[in-house]
Amino acid sequence: MRRCLCLLILLALPLPAQRESDRTLEVLRYGCANELGHREITLFRNGTVRLFDGPPGEELMGLAELSPDELTGALNRLEGEDLSEARNLHKGIDGPFIEQCELHLLLPDRKQELYYFGRYDALPLNLSRVLRVAEDLAAKVDDLKGVEELPVSYVPREYDVLKRRDGQRYKIIRFTADDKGVELQGIDQPIFLIVLKEEMRKEFVALLSREMSREK
Repeated sequence: MRRCLCLLILLALPLPAQRESDRTLEVLRYGCANELGHREITLFRNGTVRLFDGPPGEELMGLAELSPDELTGALNRLEGEDLSEARNLHKGIDGPFIEQCELHLLLPDRKQELYYFGRYDALPLNLSRVLRVAEDLAAKVDDLKGVEELPVSYVPREYDVLKRRDGQRYKIIRFTADDKGVELQGIDQPIFLIVLKEEMRKEFVALLSREMSREK
């Protein structure tokens, strides 16, 4: 009788709740896309970083694994930012070739957060720092086969023709007055960009030609 009673008690106990795997739980997902390209950075709860990059439907994928200390550091950086100012972003430059971006955050003990903005919108400083964390994570992915990259030693010059990550070509036309930014004109599309010199290797992947004088 005692054995039967124990069995009934065990059967009556609730089953433990199923917990979503840290391997599939996304802490951060930051992606930008237009008709020509798509780039997406994802950080999973277990420390895996995944990067998609390339034309829509033809993206290459790379993976990296953070150490426990690196994961803790990334989470601390993300948790330290107050994104309240980013909840009502003002729409900036728009168009079919302007990348539209999404940022998804699901930090421990917080509700999910979602932000939409354009690639060249003016962003609050705190949001820019979160995107910097995402780009630092992407930099750890080093096994994207066949992805072009500007040399670390690249120094921009006037009239350089560069290939952007979305495959479009741009020519450097001048530098900003403080010499910190690079002004570029689209060759394939009528688009003008200003990119910080320190950000050139994140925006562009190849030097296509270097000219000593302006093309006529």
